[in-house]
Amino acid sequence: MKELKPIDHQSKTNQETDRPDTNDATESHQQQFEEPRANFSIIKTVFGILIVISVGASVCGNSQFASIAYRDYNFTSTSLANWLAGSTFMINYPIIVSCMMCFGHRRHHEIYREGMLVCGKDGFTVRAAMQRMMTLAILTSTATYSYYYALTLTSSTDVTAVFSSATGFVYILSILWLKEPFVFLRLLAVLLSIGGVFLVAYSDGLGSFKVFGVLLAVASAICSAIFRVLSKKFIVNPSLAQMAMMLSLIGFFNMILLWIPTLILHLLGIEVISASSFPWPFFLMVFFHVLYNLLLCSAITMTYPIYASLGPVIAIPMNAAIDASLRQENFNVFKILGTMTLIISFLILTIPVPTIVAFSAKIQSIVLSRRRH
Repeated sequence: MKELKPIDHQSKTNQETDRPDTNDATESHQQQFEEPRANFSIIKTVFGILIVISVGASVCGNSQFASIAYRDYNFTSTSLANWLAGSTFMINYPIIVSCMMCFGHRRHHEIYREGMLVCGKDGFTVRAAMQRMMTLAILTSTATYSYYYALTLTSSTDVTAVFSSATGFVYILSILWLKEPFVFLRLLAVLLSIGGVFLVAYSDGLGSFKVFGVLLAVASAICSAIFRVLSKKFIVNPSLAQMAMMLSLIGFFNMILLWIPTLILHLLGIEVISASSFPWPFFLMVFFHVLYNLLLCSAITMTYPIYASLGPVIAIPMNAAIDASLRQENFNVFKILGTMTLIISFLILTIPVPTIVAFSAKIQSIVLSRRRH
């Protein structure tokens, strides 16, 4: 979009009204256009910072209350938690669309038509919904189940730290599927994330049950990365209505599909559902899961993209503080180094590609100039 030029606007007004153009009028119009843009960027930044803290707190709350349910209340039905958490995706569209209609003054029919483009350029069709949304639903349910089950084997800090490696897998898959440019600095970040996962696994003792928790967290990160890349391949730069519609359709398929493995595991006696399967932390776990998805959906479309990515990183020190103070978790040197390595690699991967390319070109020019001298 081209930037508005107050001088051109003023000259056009002068031609229509036959009034002379003055410097004072030009300056007043410049302030009229520049001040709202400056205020908007400040508001957008403040909103983004609040989103980062809120997303981090929701991820932390989801992980911590899941751990409480597993450890303190003998909660065992991970498939039930997965089904309920996946089904709550459906509320994204009604809540977000209601806000858009109230504050954005848009009609529902217009929002609905825009949202249904997630199924394809022809809108909603059963075939497109089955091919796209069901695939994404399977990926999200697998990622969520692996994430929750990992919490039964290792700490919340380990799971959230290892799950942050999903950004590295996103970059690898984006090169293969989306033909994104290869950047050496990002490759270095991917290698750092792999090293960080190994250090966290090594700190828990290779061969222990905690290592299986780390591996499940890696599986969750891979499924999450595939979900992100596929959703980006299906629709580039989705609007808020399209994000809400996509998540709600995914929630619908989760609701009609995930009760089947839940029932099978119950009948086999592997994950038995009883009255004790619904402790109070279970409902708070689901609440923070819903809050995280709503915040993430809003952040991606309403603020700078980097803010949507930084939230899960903030959850790592939050979980570490809670695990150390309330659960007396021990953090040895390898775990601390692994966690810090994962955070650094995550932050590198959130830097936009043009910024990295410009920085690399600047470094190369400096090196070449020194060699010449």
